[in-house]
Amino acid sequence: MFGVLPDIDLFLRRFGVFHHTLTHSFFFWLVVFAPFLIVFRSKAILYLAAVVQHFAFGDFLVGSVTIFRPFSRSFFGFNIPMLSALNAALEVAGLLLAIGIIYLNGDLRKLLSTKTSNIWMFLPSLALIASMSVLEVDAQTSILTSHILFQNDAIAAILLAHIALVVVLAVSTTQGLRGLAKASA
Repeated sequence: MFGVLPDIDLFLRRFGVFHHTLTHSFFFWLVVFAPFLIVFRSKAILYLAAVVQHFAFGDFLVGSVTIFRPFSRSFFGFNIPMLSALNAALEVAGLLLAIGIIYLNGDLRKLLSTKTSNIWMFLPSLALIASMSVLEVDAQTSILTSHILFQNDAIAAILLAHIALVVVLAVSTTQGLRGLAKASA
């Protein structure tokens, strides 16, 4: 869930915050996380790392970000085209790596259990769906409504990888609801 937090800027445009700017800055998140780092120390570092990896690896490769804001408003990145096979391969590889880690450390079993805390998995699901629906690809079009989806294998692969993750999170949420129903019965 924390890995998609930087994309909150997609919803802040009307307030003058543009994509890949303030919420894609290492220093912004360091300030946000400072109290948590002081109180929770190493436990908070994992959550900060989840946030930072979003723009330090993903957006830095595919686009460019103001990673050093407010000290620099310059954009840095490799600008790999979003509709490229390389980007699709990186997205799918990242998803497979995440699934592998989730499986190996036992979190998949937890995600699919009927623990009531799994209800909260709807939040990253919503974040993923929202980011897919407002993600701009050329000419201000949405990935989910664009004809590009059907003309580009790379974007189709990226979308399918995200849908697979949303399905796992939706199953987890459903399992949490089942756990809640059992607990209240």
